[in-house]
Amino acid sequence: MSTIAETIMPSGFTFQQELLLLALKRQAISGMLMTNPRVTGFSSFTKAVLHFINDKKAPKTCKNLYKYLVEKGYYNEIGNKR
Repeated sequence: MSTIAETIMPSGFTFQQELLLLALKRQAISGMLMTNPRVTGFSSFTKAVLHFINDKKAPKTCKNLYKYLVEKGYYNEIGNKR
């Protein structure tokens, strides 16, 4: 039995990964946190996202990582209405 966090969303990401990407986006754009990032098991949303994207070239700061992921197409399918 899988948990809700492991549910694959229409974007191809898991539910948990989508929420991490949305949390990173919100933090990068507004500076506001959705929740304490330590609930992810990492000290920041940036580190949590870096853990699952597995890209050695990805920037290590929130705003730069968000811009990098937008350019790479990570946000193309997330949050789009179908």
